[in-house]
Amino acid sequence: MPRKSEQLFVTMTGRKSWTVPIAMTVVMLIAACSGSGGRASLTPSPGPSTGVGKSEEQPVQQTPEGAAPSASPQRTPEEPDGIAPAASPQQTAETKVPLAPEENVPLAPPVFSFSTIDGEEIRLEDVLGTVPVYVLFVPSVDDELDRAQVGKVQARYAEFEALGANIFVIASDLPTKVLRLRDELGLEFPLIADPLNVIASDWQVFDLFGEGKSGPASFVFDAHGTLIARLVAAELDDRPSVDEVLRVIEESLSAGAA
Repeated sequence: MPRKSEQLFVTMTGRKSWTVPIAMTVVMLIAACSGSGGRASLTPSPGPSTGVGKSEEQPVQQTPEGAAPSASPQRTPEEPDGIAPAASPQQTAETKVPLAPEENVPLAPPVFSFSTIDGEEIRLEDVLGTVPVYVLFVPSVDDELDRAQVGKVQARYAEFEALGANIFVIASDLPTKVLRLRDELGLEFPLIADPLNVIASDWQVFDLFGEGKSGPASFVFDAHGTLIARLVAAELDDRPSVDEVLRVIEESLSAGAA
């Protein structure tokens, strides 16, 4: 029979045999936990985040010190992709072209009452239908083209008188300037000053070239008061010759006599 000391040893040894596996299990669990924690700490942390709008393949280039940063192209909201910007006013600017003569004047120009620079009251409606009438609009009494045209009419004035035709010249100038023109050129037919372009506007010959005055225009009426010829200038130097005006009057008189 074993001694008590041996029995105690055996008993303790038996207990020890159970304790060791349990202890080892605890140690393994602790090691496992510590190992998992170690593996978590080894997970690589993400690198620095990439800025919005920039890819990792295209890093932001640093501007050398002292150098001006390059300007990036700017797009405006009015220029979406695929739509070309609108042309500038300089590219689309349009040239002002006078209207065609037939669109510039009424079929029957309005009659009017006026005072000449000499103070004579004339009613056009009283003259039309009695004799041929030549109505001439000139933009300025100082313009060489206008002075030359009026001078040519005066040079042939005797021929107009022989046909019984009346001439009325309407100028977009002050009465004093029109009076000076009459004296300088020795004009014998009535002259009308129209500084406010009232008559020119009624006859639709005002501001043909954007100059704020009458454009060159000629109207010829036969002895019956019918408008038989008209020329509203498409260019500033577009003026009918005196020969043409006289021819139209002569033809109208010949047709009336027949």
